[in-house]
Amino acid sequence: MTRHRWDDDDHLLEDLAAAVRATEPLAHTIAEHAEGALSWRTIDDDLLLASLTFDSSMASAADVRAESNADRVLVFTSTPLSVELEVVHSEVFGQILPPSAAEIRIETADGTTYDIVVDESGFFELPTLPAGAMRLRCDTATGRVVTDWVQL
Repeated sequence: MTRHRWDDDDHLLEDLAAAVRATEPLAHTIAEHAEGALSWRTIDDDLLLASLTFDSSMASAADVRAESNADRVLVFTSTPLSVELEVVHSEVFGQILPPSAAEIRIETADGTTYDIVVDESGFFELPTLPAGAMRLRCDTATGRVVTDWVQL
């Protein structure tokens, strides 16, 4: 009868320890990937998406205020924040509602970003932007809101 090495508990533990040491680099890689995958499970908890709920360029003449001097008005809505933009000629003004201080990052389709600081009134002015699609990422005390992509 042949006696196996694992019939002895000490030999079994030695072989198990050697096997674990041999897979240590792989175990570290697996742990990193698992941590990265698990971090995505709460991504929506930290980010609110603000959908475009009004665009005056799409509204009929009866739906738009006659006295408005704005070339275009856009409203992005989420709970609990909204972002309103008014495009007047080539200038873009906006407000976060309810009014609050914020940091806004403008992201363009080509990957260029612009950062602006908003005071507690919630009003802001965007810099002159290149042509193309853009979106706003607004960081407030309430949370982070990211608007839909829009072409101004």
